[in-house]
Amino acid sequence: MNYKQYDGHLPDAEKVSDALGTIGVAAITNSRTSPEEFAKWSLDLGYHLSPDIWCTDHEHSDLFWRVTNEKVDGENKGLFADYELDWHTNVTPVGDAEEIVGLYAKTISYHTETWFCNTIPYWETLSENEKEFYESLEVVLDPLRRLGTVQTMWQPNFKTIYGQRVFDDINKNRTSRDVRKTRNIDPGDAAKYNEFRGIFENHKLVPNHPYGTKGLFFTPYEVHGFIKDGELLDHKESMEIYWKLWNDLFVDDKYIYKHSWNPGDIVLMDQTLTIHRRPTILKDKPRELLRIACWYKTKVRKHTGYVL
Repeated sequence: MNYKQYDGHLPDAEKVSDALGTIGVAAITNSRTSPEEFAKWSLDLGYHLSPDIWCTDHEHSDLFWRVTNEKVDGENKGLFADYELDWHTNVTPVGDAEEIVGLYAKTISYHTETWFCNTIPYWETLSENEKEFYESLEVVLDPLRRLGTVQTMWQPNFKTIYGQRVFDDINKNRTSRDVRKTRNIDPGDAAKYNEFRGIFENHKLVPNHPYGTKGLFFTPYEVHGFIKDGELLDHKESMEIYWKLWNDLFVDDKYIYKHSWNPGDIVLMDQTLTIHRRPTILKDKPRELLRIACWYKTKVRKHTGYVL
């Protein structure tokens, strides 16, 4: 199973944390939960920073980012507006950013989906030799697009969609993703975490996950190559690894969960072992998801070191 299914009211937050940390994706349908109730519950799920950005939700909770095709500040549409988004994780380009993202379906006026690819069950199919090989690799990440890409993402140039305020807010947000400064962390726990690193260039292919769960952090449109034992692999070998992972994970639906949204649905996902995408949405019909982002709490973690 590629996700954990709940039905009805919000489950115990720590049980959902455990599901995310060991399974990767959790869907809560027919939640009968208000946005305010979800925001309050999410404080029990993880550690939060309140986003101070153009699409902050000031009606329901300052924990929410508004993911919508409607204008939210008189000039700009909400996060990601109304365009298709290809496979991505919300961690990059800041490796120490929030480990969990959750989406609450506030306004759904037509059939719309979000797809989730889960590397945890894929990892379990690998041989011991394959696991050992992948654990020895680092990924050459290229978040600033200076090295070129293997494939082009299916999404627009957001600089043609948004005004300057949006990019100023995004850059400000990237410099503030520090778990030690979250609003609901105990000072004693905050001191256990490493110093925030900001944007990073390389990362482990197999994360040091807070739960110890094994899987891959493979963000296909950010990858430029692979490093083994401190040495950059030649392009041919790197591409063989890349295309094997691409074909295994994305060519069919074996490791993909496609969620069809209904109002009040909630989907939460681990950001280091799963990635997600949004197919094309309609521009003339309203659609809004409320987004939270947080870190796993200290009490459920096996370590407080760097994940990537």
